[in-house]
Amino acid sequence: MKHFLHFALLSATLSTAAILPSLPAAVLAESAPILISRNVNFKPPDVEAPDNRQGATHRGEACPKELSIIALIPKSNRGLTVEESPTLFAYVSQNSVNVEFNLQTEDGTEVYATTFKVDKPGIVGVRVPAGSNNKKTLEVGKRYQWSFSVVCNPQDRSGDYYVKGFVQRVEPSATLKKDLANPEPMARAIAYANSGIWYETVSTLAAMRRKSPDDPALTAEWQQLLESQKLDAIATQPLLGPL
Repeated sequence: MKHFLHFALLSATLSTAAILPSLPAAVLAESAPILISRNVNFKPPDVEAPDNRQGATHRGEACPKELSIIALIPKSNRGLTVEESPTLFAYVSQNSVNVEFNLQTEDGTEVYATTFKVDKPGIVGVRVPAGSNNKKTLEVGKRYQWSFSVVCNPQDRSGDYYVKGFVQRVEPSATLKKDLANPEPMARAIAYANSGIWYETVSTLAAMRRKSPDDPALTAEWQQLLESQKLDAIATQPLLGPL
C-alpha cells in the first residue's frame, strides 16, 4: 500500500511538471504592468541665452489679463537646428488674437516676419521659408533671435505681449547624418534628441502627433519631452495646425 501511495504521488508530481510549461505566463506569475517606452530623451548642448521663454511684461491695457504665451524652447532658451528653414513653436492661451512672428539676426536685421490669427488656444508652429541659393535663410554657425508677439492694439504696438527665443544652425555630425538615413520618424526624432537638436526633435514629434493624434505612446513622448525642459504647464495643451 505504501508503495502504491508513493507511486501515485510521484505520478501526480510528474504530471504537474509536464503541464506547467504549457500554461500561459499569466497563470504562472502575476502580469507585469505595461509601460509606454519613452525613447526621446533630449540632451541639450551646453549653451545659454537671455531668458524670456514666457510672456514679457510689455503687456498693454488692451491685452487680457489672463493672456499667456510661452515659447517652446529648451531651459537654456537657445535651441539648435540643422535645417535652413526650421519650424518654431509657441503656446498662445487666447482665441481670436493676432500674432506676429519675427526672425532677425543678432544685430537686429529682420530675416522673416509674418502675421496670423490664432482661432483657439493651443500650440502653433511657424515654418521659416527657405532662402535662395545665394542667400540662405539661416546660415550655419550664426545665432538668430525669434519672437511671437500678440498684437492687442494695432495702433499701439508698444503694448504687445511677446516671447522670444534663439536658434542657431549647425552642421549635423557624421553620426547624426547616418542615423537620419532611417526613414522611420520616431528613429529620426530619437536621433535629433540624442544630438541635442531641439527644433527638429519638436517638429518631428509634432508631425507624428498630427498624423496620429490618439496614439497614447506619442502623447507620452511629447509630454515627456516638454516636461524635461520645464514646460510642464503646456505639455498637455492641444497642438494646432502648422503655418
